[in-house]
Amino acid sequence: MNTPYLATSSLQEAPHSKILLVTGDIAILRKFRQLLMPSYDVLTANTVAEAVHVAGMQQPDLIVCDVLVTDASGYQFLILLRDDPSLKHLPFILFNRLNVSSNIRKGMNLGADDYLVFPFTGEELLKSIQSRLNRYHHIRETGVVRETLIRQLPVEGRYPINERLSKTEAKILDMIARGMSSRDIASYKCISVRTVDNHRHNITKKLQLSGPNALVKFAIGYGGHYE
Repeated sequence: MNTPYLATSSLQEAPHSKILLVTGDIAILRKFRQLLMPSYDVLTANTVAEAVHVAGMQQPDLIVCDVLVTDASGYQFLILLRDDPSLKHLPFILFNRLNVSSNIRKGMNLGADDYLVFPFTGEELLKSIQSRLNRYHHIRETGVVRETLIRQLPVEGRYPINERLSKTEAKILDMIARGMSSRDIASYKCISVRTVDNHRHNITKKLQLSGPNALVKFAIGYGGHYE
C-alpha cells in the first residue's frame, strides 16, 4: 500500500485527545500510528474484543476502525458501541479498501461519523479526525445548549422530536448533527440535493426554528439524540 501519510502541523487538534485505532493489519496500524502520534495519544487494538475492552477502560475521544478486523467486522464493533450508553457518543470513523456504495451507506446508517476508502492521504485522515473532534469537544463543552434549546421550544411543542418528524426527517436531522452537508446527505441517501433542502425546510418549520443556521445549531445542540 503506497498511501502517502503526511503529518501537517496546521491540522493538529487537541494534542491530548485519545484516539483508538482498531485494525488487524500490522502495516496499516504502524503507518496510522506514526501519523497520529505527534498530535494524539494513540491506543491500539487488533480485535473487536480487545477494542471493546480498551474503549471501556480508556474512554477514547475518537475511534478509527478498519472494516476488516481479525475476529469480527468494524460494523459489528460499531453496533456494540452504539448500544453501550457510556460509549455510544464517541465519534467513529470507518475505513475500507473497497469503494462500494452499499458498504458506505451501511456504515453511515449504523452511525459512523465518516467512512474513508483507500486510497486516501494522511492529510484526509487528519482532516476527518479534526472535524469530528471539533464537533465532539464542542458538544461536550457546551452540554447546556441542549437543555437551553429544549426550554426555548413552545410549551405546546414539548414532546419527543421523533413524534414531530417523520423517520426520514429524523434521520436527516441526525446527519446534519454529524456535520454532513446537503450534498453529502443526498449522496448517501441517493436523492437529489433539492429533496434534501426541502426536508431541511420542513424540519425547520416543524421545530419552529428561525434565524441563520438555526437548524444546524439545533442539531448539534441535541447531539443526534431525537427521542
